[in-house]
Amino acid sequence: MRSLKVGVATAALAAVAVTSGCGLIGDAGAKESSDATPSDAASSTPGKDSGSASPTGEAAEAGGICEYLDFASLKKATGQAFTIAEAGGSEVVNSCVIQTTEGSFPDVTLTKAKTATDAKTYEKEIPPKDHDEVKDLGKAAYSAVRKPVEKSGPVVEIGWLTKGHMYSLRYTTVSNTASAEADAAVDALVDVARDIYKASGKK
Repeated sequence: MRSLKVGVATAALAAVAVTSGCGLIGDAGAKESSDATPSDAASSTPGKDSGSASPTGEAAEAGGICEYLDFASLKKATGQAFTIAEAGGSEVVNSCVIQTTEGSFPDVTLTKAKTATDAKTYEKEIPPKDHDEVKDLGKAAYSAVRKPVEKSGPVVEIGWLTKGHMYSLRYTTVSNTASAEADAAVDALVDVARDIYKASGKK
């Protein structure tokens, strides 16, 4: 079984918080250069708890924040039959990576990071330029469809702020996925994010 790189998601959200000015509580990474990008941090920071992953009956069996996800809901939202889940992270940032047995993509990554930022700062610093505001999700929230990353298609991203945490739910599509197909998954993934918000006790 292949190893899931949960450290990539963990480091990426940490880097976003650090470089945007939305500091993570107790995060030593806040001392990094402001010129660093999420991808730079992700490529250089291994996951603390990453390891070998294998198909599981339910995503929650992977532990950690994977308990907030389930394969059935993700299949309904994306049309993809996910069967692999792995949790990882630290006391400050945690992640859950969900994949199929077919390859690196598609995948769904949920990341949770401690933060002291407020809604106003979050709204100003975190969402990408092209985003839509999401209602009824935490203290502030957005949705966006980002450009494809290497060997993937468009990336659907839902982000939200709670009291003390930032969350990011990202669905990375397979290569050659049409933008319209990714756009069509946004509303369903927002519903998944709302379910996560409730399951986490809105924290």
